[in-house]
Parts: sequence; C-alpha cells; structure tokens
Amino acid sequence: MEMILNEYDMVVGAKFENGTIQDYVDEAQTYGLIRYENTSANWFLYNDLDSPEDIKELYKKVKKQEHYIKDEHGEEMVIFNKEGKASYEKLIDTIDSYLDDELATVY
Repeated sequence: MEMILNEYDMVVGAKFENGTIQDYVDEAQTYGLIRYENTSANWFLYNDLDSPEDIKELYKKVKKQEHYIKDEHGEEMVIFNKEGKASYEKLIDTIDSYLDDELATVY
C-alpha cells in the first residue's frame, strides 16, 4: 500500500493493487471514499462518545439507508453508498489495512 500525502506531508489516502482510498472527499471532511476493483463506497469512523456533531448527524442519516457497520468495542467503521459487487467485508478489510498502515507511519 502506497500512502498519498498532501502538501503538508500528512497522509490523506493510499493507492493499492486493486484501488484507492481517501480520508475525506466531502467539503465538511466527514467521510472518505474507497474504490476497490469495480466497487466504490463512502466510509467514516464513528464513536458515540467522541464524534463531533456533524459526524453524529451523518451517522443518523446513514442508518436510515443501506449501510454496513463494523463495531469494535464502540469504535464503528461505517460504509454507505456502496456501488459494485465487492463485499462489505472486503471493503472493511481494506480500510482496516489502510488504517493500520497509516498508524504505523505515525509511530
């Protein structure tokens, strides 16, 4: 996985063999985009205690439409607006790998 850096050398996404991932694609910087093979979806991380109000509003909205949530002890990875045939699980695995790699570059 090759990290994509912005002009301040901060990680803002990654390229990998089968696609790309971006941290933020909306103006308010609330959700990202993953492209895996012929599938695309939006994603964000959510925590009921720590998420800002705009993320909480997005979470409420997304829960009313088709979505997938992976919950790890209160930290939720939310995928929505999925178009394509790749499974939610494959998208989750790819985002998990990206987040693990991103954390590794910080430390």
